[in-house]
Amino acid sequence: MKKVEEKKKERKLNKGQVAVLKLLYRYRFTTSELLAKAEGQKHLQVTRSRLATLEKQGYIDRRYDSSYKLLGKFAAYCLLPKGLQYLKSIDVAEPQAIKMMYNDPKASDQFVDFCLAVCRTAQALGSLYGEEARVFTRTELLNYDYFPQPQPDLYLSIKRKPTRHYFVDLYDDATPAFVLGKKIKKYAEHYESGEWESTGSDYPEVILACTSHKAEQRLRKKLLKSIRGDITVYTCTIAGLESGGENSPFTVV
Repeated sequence: MKKVEEKKKERKLNKGQVAVLKLLYRYRFTTSELLAKAEGQKHLQVTRSRLATLEKQGYIDRRYDSSYKLLGKFAAYCLLPKGLQYLKSIDVAEPQAIKMMYNDPKASDQFVDFCLAVCRTAQALGSLYGEEARVFTRTELLNYDYFPQPQPDLYLSIKRKPTRHYFVDLYDDATPAFVLGKKIKKYAEHYESGEWESTGSDYPEVILACTSHKAEQRLRKKLLKSIRGDITVYTCTIAGLESGGENSPFTVV
């Protein structure tokens, strides 16, 4: 009788590979360059090797086609169901988040670009404020019921005396300015509701991070007509955050 060959067991994920899965869970979509920066990894090839292994084993999806090279875009990665289930097995992924991310491989290019912009903004804020800053994504805010709905794209806490809090939202050239205007109105209504008082901290100010200077100018023009005095709102560009100059990248509305 012939011996039945045992199917080779899949090698257990190492700490670096698990860290990549956790970062993809946090941002939904990101690139090898952004992942390396998030990990503090000096050697990009190490991150790319981890991504290649995870893709080969079916934990993550890679989005790339020939047009990316012409546009100067990098491949974008997201979690596949196998990756989500693995994170659930180690008590990282929440059921609500799994449901939300399940169809991410089919997401539009516009949504992918938005997620990459969120990742860039989070990293830029972390670099700007250093160890004082804690930055949370929407995925990490799912279980906190005192946040306004819809939730901000990012939540920034800066450990100073007193601690400063910010709701951070992204604004790109494809989004009508009134969309952000409505969201600011929701923040004002949330402030008046008193729900945030359960946190024992001052109500967050708002940072609107724009993907271009043109988008920032258009947004400011719209907000100047509709903004209310209850909420302090700042605008900036993502590039301005990343530049790390001596001057503040923020302009109050």
